[in-house]
Amino acid sequence: MSDTVRWGILSTAGIAASAFVPSVKQTTRGQLVGVASRDASRAEAFAREHEIAQSFGSYEDMIASDEIDAIYNPLPNSMHAEWTAKAAAAGKHVFCEKPLGISPAECEEMVADCAAKGVLLFEAFVFLYHPKSLKIREVIDAGRIGDLVQMQASFTFSLQRPTDNIRMNKELGGGSLMDVGCYPITYARFVFGEEPVSVMAACHTDADYDVDTRASIILTFAGNRHASLQQGFDAPGGQQVLIHGSDGYLDVLTPCHPTPEDHFTIHTGGEPEVVEVNAGVRPFAPAIEHFHDCLLDGVEPIATGANATGTLRIIEAVLESSRTGRRIDL
Repeated sequence: MSDTVRWGILSTAGIAASAFVPSVKQTTRGQLVGVASRDASRAEAFAREHEIAQSFGSYEDMIASDEIDAIYNPLPNSMHAEWTAKAAAAGKHVFCEKPLGISPAECEEMVADCAAKGVLLFEAFVFLYHPKSLKIREVIDAGRIGDLVQMQASFTFSLQRPTDNIRMNKELGGGSLMDVGCYPITYARFVFGEEPVSVMAACHTDADYDVDTRASIILTFAGNRHASLQQGFDAPGGQQVLIHGSDGYLDVLTPCHPTPEDHFTIHTGGEPEVVEVNAGVRPFAPAIEHFHDCLLDGVEPIATGANATGTLRIIEAVLESSRTGRRIDL
């Protein structure tokens, strides 16, 4: 491989246009080479609009191309495993949308398959690689707010019905836990730096679409520390996090999708301290750049596929807890 990673995009999904394409263009070692769709005319139009050199009328043709090093996979959740496996079999590295799969077993298989083929696999929880999150990690580890005690995180928005949105499609791996709920779950594990020991939860399932549309979750971590999480499609609110320590707390807005000019606030009893974290790029760009560093320079990944498997284990436990009314030990 040269000193540039040549990217192909698997489908013309909206997130590819709004997030991935402009972010790759802000990296120093990424090149957009191809885009594929099952509709050749749609791929051609996408390529023209975003100044991508090649378009492909099938996913298979792009994966087989010798001019592609890595694949961005933004397909519906239920299709992640199939096309990640096909990309890996062709020797392509994979940057896959979250959640990585639709079950822990599927995630484990994807991780093992990519490892066996010698290709890199990233899950697109881009906040894990962002300077804002890394600075928050530094502040927590330095003891600025004392010992971690608890946190609250929420990610909510209103999704109008009726709808043909794939988020509400059970067969495609829809539901609020698989869309927005996985964010606060992953963020809580990032904050505490470990896996929870138990889960309590209550979910609401939409009677028309048969998918969960909101949930309230309590994750218990070692030392009887807790994360209280709210998520769903049924109310506005956006995303926010409060991280409480024994000596203070952090107030974090847009934790999961940091902005180019961003900040968080440290409260320790005196005047609040605003910590500026201005990455100057879109939220996907640091994650893609880290992918390049791992691939081209042998840098150790900040997050591995095991992180994705943990997310799905917790989502399964959330649904079981809601169904049974019991605490689920992990």
